[in-house]
Amino acid sequence: MRVGAHQLCASRLVIHLSLLRWLLALSLCGFVHTSAQAKTQDYVDLNVVAKRLGMKSYWLAGYKTYRLKSQWTVIDAAKNSKCIKINHVPVYLGFPAREWQGSLLITKADYDHVILPILVPQVYGRGPDLKRIVIDAGHGGRDSGARNDAYGLREKELTLDVSLRLKALLERSGFEVVMTRESDVYIPLQQRPQIANRKGGDLFLSLHFNAAGSATAAGFESFALTPQFQASSKFARPSGADNTAYKGNRLDPWNTLVSFHIQNSLVKGLGGPDRGLKRARFLVLKHLDCPGVLVELGFVSHPATAQKLRTAAFRQTLAQSLYEGIVAYGKRLQRIQK
Repeated sequence: MRVGAHQLCASRLVIHLSLLRWLLALSLCGFVHTSAQAKTQDYVDLNVVAKRLGMKSYWLAGYKTYRLKSQWTVIDAAKNSKCIKINHVPVYLGFPAREWQGSLLITKADYDHVILPILVPQVYGRGPDLKRIVIDAGHGGRDSGARNDAYGLREKELTLDVSLRLKALLERSGFEVVMTRESDVYIPLQQRPQIANRKGGDLFLSLHFNAAGSATAAGFESFALTPQFQASSKFARPSGADNTAYKGNRLDPWNTLVSFHIQNSLVKGLGGPDRGLKRARFLVLKHLDCPGVLVELGFVSHPATAQKLRTAAFRQTLAQSLYEGIVAYGKRLQRIQK
């Protein structure tokens, strides 16, 4: 089924400014975002979205979560939350979902930047190629990244190890691979996307590991570049600083699609915890000529994860899961291009 992004603007689908003024009268604080350069947000009714996409929709028991369901896809959206789940993968929106007269609404911006790219990416055209993959092993040289000295772990060594394993898997499948570094050298952040652009990469994958002050923090998360006029996931609402459009934003739908497949594959292969698909304006993602994703492959500060990371078998599983996510993304692109 081919669904155009602008075809879903019938009747109640887009909730326009007059309704938003009424909602503001109900003191739904923060429901409407305006800025000097951004238009007031339009909202879409998930019930109408479901009908247009051939899905059923209904409230779950407790009237807190609204579900869209088809044979292949389940979407759960909670009232007043920026996080929805698509086939159980947490995906962070730019703005919270809001209830109105028994319906649940999300912004048109989130519909365009989350729902369409993941469910029906063909509305954005043929899609990019996927032949040359740029693997960016985070940190290196004088920048060791996150550390866990008790387990002898340094992020720069882990990212390079997993990157080289992933490179071998991809090359065996016929992909061309470019590495931003293949040894323990320091590469400034701004040079990493420049390498991808200069080499004509079709996908940029930046690998990292997390650390936290709490030893209980655990799990995997993937980051796509934050769309223009939206707040990155760690912020509650947008500011004037979010008005800039970067080169990488031209590929927002494909950034979302590849990040979703990578995150889904990591959790399938490794179990989680699933910290979801998030948004951030990382320097390595802003200026890319190709789709890009930054992946956090676990917390070195989490004892159980740290113990696993010391084993070659676990690092190979990380690489395999990344590989399978790339392949799944490639298969989705092939279905679009036929």
